[in-house]
Amino acid sequence: MFKYLMGILIIQTATVAMTLAAIKSGDHELWLAVLLLGLLIALVTAFWFASIAGHAKKDALANAKDEFSKEREKLRVNAERQKTRLMRKSHEEIRKETNRAHAKSSFKLGAGFIGIVAAGSLMIFSQLLTLGLLTLAVGGGALGGYLMRVRQESLSRNKEALAISDDKKTVIEVQPIKGDSN
Repeated sequence: MFKYLMGILIIQTATVAMTLAAIKSGDHELWLAVLLLGLLIALVTAFWFASIAGHAKKDALANAKDEFSKEREKLRVNAERQKTRLMRKSHEEIRKETNRAHAKSSFKLGAGFIGIVAAGSLMIFSQLLTLGLLTLAVGGGALGGYLMRVRQESLSRNKEALAISDDKKTVIEVQPIKGDSN
């Protein structure tokens, strides 16, 4: 509002000065010249004010675009953080469920292995030496294979957990924009 005030005051001062000069002289041609000069000043002033308004509009539009882009970037960063947080949470839940399943499976495996050892030992003591040793060897091989698989799975899970929970690697690098006070 105040950016137009100085222009309006200059125009009014010039118009009043020309009118006072024309009143002091009685020449009608001077009145015509003052009138044309007043119209010319009004026309130049209209273009001047239109230019000021156009620049103000461009500045406001640029500021609004900057604000919207900052807001959009904040939303993207927050969405990525929430996505990462959700992935970590779901990975943790999957890991817990897997550990529970492995614990149940390990208990069943231990019970089965004890049963095989008991059956093999019973066969050895009851004079079925070859069948008893064969039963013990099969049970030991099965237990060794299972332990090898458990070890490989735990190494694989540790690598996945390390990749997901690595705080040093960020998904999006956030850098402030020049002139950003936040």
